[in-house]
Amino acid sequence: MADLARPVTLAPVRPFAPELEPRSLTVVWQHEDLVAIDKPAGLLSQGGPSDGAHGGNVVDLARAQFGSDSVGVLHRLDRNVSGLVLVSLARDVAEGMSRAFADGSVERRYEAVSKVPRALDGADRVVDAALVKDEKTNLVRVARANDRDAKPARTRLAIRERVQAPMGWLACIDCWPITGRSHQIRVHLAHVGMPLVGDPKYGVGARSVTRPLLHATALSFVHPRTKERIEIASKPPWRLDDLRALAGTSTKRERE
Repeated sequence: MADLARPVTLAPVRPFAPELEPRSLTVVWQHEDLVAIDKPAGLLSQGGPSDGAHGGNVVDLARAQFGSDSVGVLHRLDRNVSGLVLVSLARDVAEGMSRAFADGSVERRYEAVSKVPRALDGADRVVDAALVKDEKTNLVRVARANDRDAKPARTRLAIRERVQAPMGWLACIDCWPITGRSHQIRVHLAHVGMPLVGDPKYGVGARSVTRPLLHATALSFVHPRTKERIEIASKPPWRLDDLRALAGTSTKRERE
């Protein structure tokens, strides 16, 4: 059995706002030079303040916290997305996990909160829509027939719970990215008429929500050294009662 690490407690975070100055990382699991941390919204996976972030990044905090220079973030979350991130503390572990991500053997699950139609088909579905990224604007869109730079993208969605709020009907949606394109979940949700709450680029606004309501909730993989099947979970920082109170607002994108 894998050893569980002692969590590092952070100050309470408002459920719908990023944490701007995290001082340490919350460790939810650690074994054999592989660590899973619960990244708060507002923290970059890597980079620094020059990239527009406050409080550093996962790499710098992990180097200080674990006393190691061999720190590698194995996959990224967008700065204002929260949840599980795997960090390696040794080169062989990093190489093994990088191969696992590349061949698709790491299963990732996210929870999204989306605005949905009142009459919603609750069936599970796979969104199969190629994506194109504009590197200048950092915006992603669903590809058109004549797009030469389109990359295949697939996401499995399962509507887990519906909530009625002042802003309308919301749904908690489990999302499994089958491919790993930039902004994939956010764009696919918008594409099927279930825009993410709090997402200024592709979603809908809500009062007091200053971050996309997207959280990386689970990871499943085989440890490259021990060959054990590892399953790790993290709860989102919001509760159903928080969602029931959400009132709508309009983003600049919606007004246009």
